[in-house]
Amino acid sequence: MDLMEGGRTEAPTEVEQSGRQKKVPLIELQMREYIGTFLWLGFLLALTASVKVPLDSSPKAAAVSISKAPWVFGAIQWLLQRWPAWLSGWVLPLLSMVVLLTLPWWGQKVGKMWAWIFFLILSLVWVGLTFLYLLRG
Repeated sequence: MDLMEGGRTEAPTEVEQSGRQKKVPLIELQMREYIGTFLWLGFLLALTASVKVPLDSSPKAAAVSISKAPWVFGAIQWLLQRWPAWLSGWVLPLLSMVVLLTLPWWGQKVGKMWAWIFFLILSLVWVGLTFLYLLRG
């Protein structure tokens, strides 16, 4: 089947899957992803609206100068309080971003289940560090 007709390229309208599964229209896959994305964004928006975190330091640490930041950067703030700035402010966040960007490649190499497990572990580490910042900061 030639996709070049009249000098224009056309995107396939269906995605073939191996095995006995039926073909799923491409627009349906896109709609599933859009719905999933907006549900997650709505959940995160509700979470950020419901958590009330002040931007000032703890009353116990009045003599210590602690930098202020929104709670969404809590993991980085917690790391900055304990480790060198170059490591906790640059290396670890960039390393995490590189890992997230390479997860599709890892999914092909070691399997999608292991990529999902690695993604969940990485996510739980950052969420855990954020909660440490909120509870102990």
